[in-house]
Amino acid sequence: MMSFAVVACLFLVAEVTAANIGDVVIPHKRHDTGHFVAFSAGRTTNLNLNKDDVVIYDKVWSNAGNGYDNTTGVFTCPVAGVYSFMYHGLSESAGTMSLDVYKNNDYQISAYAHNTADYAAASNALTVSLAVGDRVYVKGHGSSILYGRTDEVYSSFSGFLLLPTEQ
Repeated sequence: MMSFAVVACLFLVAEVTAANIGDVVIPHKRHDTGHFVAFSAGRTTNLNLNKDDVVIYDKVWSNAGNGYDNTTGVFTCPVAGVYSFMYHGLSESAGTMSLDVYKNNDYQISAYAHNTADYAAASNALTVSLAVGDRVYVKGHGSSILYGRTDEVYSSFSGFLLLPTEQ
């Protein structure tokens, strides 16, 4: 099994040709962004969620590959592969927050937070295979209040391509 340090050193070599080492793919060029997909977005205002409302994360810090749409809250897969997604949320004070992640229309995972006298936070993560055009998004579950402010972003949704696959 190849150690992380050896793999990291291989990435630093500028003119490495494409090679497979176990399940690790070494890209042809270090700056090749043809298969690089990553996004990170946050919620900057409070959001009252009803069951099945998609959370729209309006502040986008990065969107390499242009997969995330901040007008719909949906990530649409531009490159087939294995992806990792993380999401975090904070409930309004004395509130409840329940968020689910969906792949296309199929439920994947949940995060839940509740506190009667203060804020409460919840997070979860998922690694999943996606085909081009698959959609991943966060939805409310029941009635929830997702906390957000422009100067304090506590709720976020991020994802990135771990390993591209052949179509």
